[in-house]
Amino acid sequence: MAKYCINKYPKGSLPNQRTAGRYIDGYLYNNIEILARNIVKDITYLGVIFSSTYEVGSGKSTLAQQIGECYTELINNINGFNIEFTAKNICFRPKDLIELAFKVPQYSVIILDEWDDFHYWSELGTTLREFFRKCRQLNLFIVIIIPNFFQLNIGYAISRSLFAIDVKFAAEFDRGFFDFYNFDNKKDLYIKGKRFYNYNAAKPNFNGRFLDGYPVGRNEYLKKKRDDLARYEDQDGKKEITERSINTKIFHKLRFYFKDITLKTWAEAFCVSERTLNNWLADEKKAIEGLFPANAK
Repeated sequence: MAKYCINKYPKGSLPNQRTAGRYIDGYLYNNIEILARNIVKDITYLGVIFSSTYEVGSGKSTLAQQIGECYTELINNINGFNIEFTAKNICFRPKDLIELAFKVPQYSVIILDEWDDFHYWSELGTTLREFFRKCRQLNLFIVIIIPNFFQLNIGYAISRSLFAIDVKFAAEFDRGFFDFYNFDNKKDLYIKGKRFYNYNAAKPNFNGRFLDGYPVGRNEYLKKKRDDLARYEDQDGKKEITERSINTKIFHKLRFYFKDITLKTWAEAFCVSERTLNNWLADEKKAIEGLFPANAK
């Protein structure tokens, strides 16, 4: 094991800490150090973190943040930078990656945390294509957290990404274990294992352990995640209301000209249930009653 951020974490500042600093696997530290030394050579890095057991809560976000924190200290020490790693270096939606890339300083690390959504993979692919087209000159270190390595587009799984890390449970859901695949080994894993989703198709370069603890702060990280969820739920809700308003107006307009069409046929045409159409009709009735109240004189 190696240690980093000696000054940031004096003895007693972390649970069960015997000496200053945060522990990190020694082999992993050596690989991060290579990245930190060479980022100034007009290079952009992409790393992938996944879980072969497809489990949530295995520690992918924890390890990603510790890599980001260690990398940031190393690029500062090696190159004389003064770059920070905070919750501002984390985003949860692929479409936020581009905007964040232009906000953080050159050579920074950005973590695209795991996001559970039906459109995740298509949006991730589109965003990564746009990122490498627009942002390569920013020389950033991008770490993406995904649930399944074999669902990643082949171009990014094999060609674009520099390494892949499988974070997984051991024994009875014990956290803190990972396998590291360098460029060649992750290529073998993807090619040999993709057909049957076989994560034993290639050997990792090494396996290691990591300890618990969010470098950006657990409460701050969880708050950022909740705020992001609330923000997008609000946007999705507004979008749903807008689409319903448009469809309702079209329905009422067409029904005025085609009065003989049954409710069932309208429902099939708009791909909604008859109950939904009855709600649209009720909304129309309320609107009319509001314009011409029964007790109006």
